[in-house]
Order: sequence, then C-alpha cells, then structure tokens
Amino acid sequence: MPTVLELYEKLKPKLGEEETRILLEFVEASVERKAATKEDLQRTELVLREELRRVDQALREELHNVDQALREDIRRLDQKIEATKADLIKWSFGFWLGNVAVLSGIMFALLRAFVGK
Repeated sequence: MPTVLELYEKLKPKLGEEETRILLEFVEASVERKAATKEDLQRTELVLREELRRVDQALREELHNVDQALREDIRRLDQKIEATKADLIKWSFGFWLGNVAVLSGIMFALLRAFVGK
C-alpha cells in the first residue's frame, strides 16, 4: 500500500504541487473523520451491552408474566375438570339407580306374572 509521500510524488507531476497537497489533505481529513477509533468502538460496545441487558430484562419479565398467567389458566382448568368429574359421578350413580329400579320392576312384574298363576 503506497504511503502518502509516495502518492504525493506520483500525483505531483500530473496535478501540480498545490493541487496534489490539497487533494491528499482532503483525503486524509475524510479518512480521519470516518475512521472509528478504539474509544468509539468501546462506547458502541457499552451501548449495545446496555441495550442487550434491557432487552434481556424485558424478556425475563414478559416470560414471568406469561408463566403466571399460564399457571392461573392451568389452575382454573383443574377446577373445571374436578367439577366435571363430580358431575359425571353423580350422573353415573343416578343412571345406575335408575337401571336398578327398572330392572327390579321388570323382575317383580315377571315374578308376579309367573308365580301368581
């Protein structure tokens, strides 16, 4: 990579001494303005780390809120399942009693019909 002095020496015959000097000063100033320094990179890294920390904290809070809501939903679902189980047991018992009553009536009618003759 050519140095500034080598570039100056090559451009001087074509552009002239003053124009070459002005051009190289302009290029050097532009490069210095646009080049990131180590301090710039460190500041950017600190800003990015802080932003990552904030995003991580926000995500953790959101996850905690979702977890609590999910636990509450599961608790309500468990209550509904328990209530449904109790209803099923009541209905099963009622159905069983009804069947026993009907079968007892049929048996009683059959016994009366055949034994009573």
